Amino acid sequence: MTILKSDIPEFRWQRAKPVNNKANTEEQKYDGGAEEGAMRGVKEAKEKAKRDIKAAKEMAKREAEEAKKAKEAEKQAKKEAEQATKERAKREAEEAKERAKREAEEAKERAKRVAEEAKKTKEAEKQARKEAEQAAKEKAKREAEEAKKAEEAEKQAKKEAEEAAKERAKREAEEAKKAEEAEKQAKKETEEAAKERANIEAEEAKERAKREDEEAKKTEEDDKQVKREDEEKVGAELYEGTVKLIIAPPVVHKQIEKLEEYLRQVQNLHLVLVGGSSEEGTKIVVSAEKPTPLVSALREMPFVEQVVKEGKEIQVTLKASL
Repeated sequence: MTILKSDIPEFRWQRAKPVNNKANTEEQKYDGGAEEGAMRGVKEAKEKAKRDIKAAKEMAKREAEEAKKAKEAEKQAKKEAEQATKERAKREAEEAKERAKREAEEAKERAKRVAEEAKKTKEAEKQARKEAEQAAKEKAKREAEEAKKAEEAEKQAKKEAEEAAKERAKREAEEAKKAEEAEKQAKKETEEAAKERANIEAEEAKERAKREDEEAKKTEEDDKQVKREDEEKVGAELYEGTVKLIIAPPVVHKQIEKLEEYLRQVQNLHLVLVGGSSEEGTKIVVSAEKPTPLVSALREMPFVEQVVKEGKEIQVTLKASL
């Protein structure tokens, strides 16, 4: 950095006029010390400015010398670069000339080879076309012969098919006639046999119906007798202790209440538990203090439809309405 003399500020001091005031004595002493300090600062600034100016001049001198050397070096480098460029251009021109010569010779050889190959290709194409034409003629000849043979074979096959169709139609007509006659005969025989069989079956059915009717009456009488005996046996059976009654669904609450009322009226019988629903049926648990004909007592109740013993339980079906 270069510092000029004109850049250094000049300090101008003016002495203050004395004031006849005792209160300003201390202020005057302070101003005197400040003036001396300022003078010293100015002196030091001038010395520093001189040193900076000297250093700047020396630096400028060195920079000028270095710039001169750089300019000379640049001039020399430019000269050498121009010389090298001329020599390189000369070499490149010679190399380009040699390369062009080689490429021309190679192009000439390549053109010669291409011409020979084109000639061979043309001859091969000519030969292939000739062979293809010959093959096409032979193929056309063969196809014409085959077409002629196929036409003749088709005519022969058509003729044979027509003759075979006539023969088949003739045979089918004869067979149809025979089948019709056989069908008429079979129908006649079938009708006669059906009539005979119908008469026989009618007689047999009549006899069978008579026997079945007699057997059914006898079976019904036997079933009634067995049922009466079973009912009398079950009704006479005595129950003692806890017994479970199963009331088959559907049931109505009023019916259950009525049944409970009748059960309470049975001698030596106590109602223990009642549970269930109208969909799943009702279970009633009773307890007999002494042997009691419970089934017989239930059957005598007017709203009971059926009483069946199932193992240790008794199933009761109530009538649809009271």
